[in-house]
Amino acid sequence: MSRRRTIGLTALGAVLFAGAAAFGFRGQIATVAMGGLYAHAFAPNPYEGLGDGLHVGLCGSGSPMPDPARAGPCTAILAGNRLFVVDVGAGAQKNLALMNLPPARVEAVFLTHFHSDHIDGLGELMLQRWAGGANTSPLPVYGPAGVDSVVHGFEAAYGLDRGYRIAHHGPVVVPPAGFGGAPRPFTAAPAAPDVVLIDDGGLKVTAFPVVHTPVDPAVGYRFLGD
Repeated sequence: MSRRRTIGLTALGAVLFAGAAAFGFRGQIATVAMGGLYAHAFAPNPYEGLGDGLHVGLCGSGSPMPDPARAGPCTAILAGNRLFVVDVGAGAQKNLALMNLPPARVEAVFLTHFHSDHIDGLGELMLQRWAGGANTSPLPVYGPAGVDSVVHGFEAAYGLDRGYRIAHHGPVVVPPAGFGGAPRPFTAAPAAPDVVLIDDGGLKVTAFPVVHTPVDPAVGYRFLGD
């Protein structure tokens, strides 16, 4: 047997041994890993010192081009203790959690238009909000005409997984009624007043049309606090 082959077999044996050891201690490893996650999740709220008013954070600023440092387009809006998200590109829901803004707290999503990179994280956000917070109602998703098909399309894609989650975690952790999204379509016309979407508790959210040729419809959102 050649020296090179001996070294190769020795390295393979070491890898297999390490893998077997990791498997044997998988429970302890998982406990340590989850302990770190919980420590972050239950840490003091870093936003307590922000004071009253509206605050904006970027949970994604990428484009369709691959970029390991950027998630897809996503803007988080903090209105007191209320959390809203405008657009939700791929990876955005993970950034929300890393920003200590758990997807379970998202009150509503607002989609500006339906370019793939602005919506391709929606299915995962709906899932994380449902499974991460035992929410009993679907996530409201505001958007121009067509938002129904977007939301229901993701629900269809996650339909089988819905059953798996309920069977695995139970209806207390993942209440069946909380799955998916609740589309809130509206029409914003150039010659018409802004569309009022939310007006309660000192917060007003309106929508207005924007030009994003050839995408149509496309809208922007205005958040106003008292």
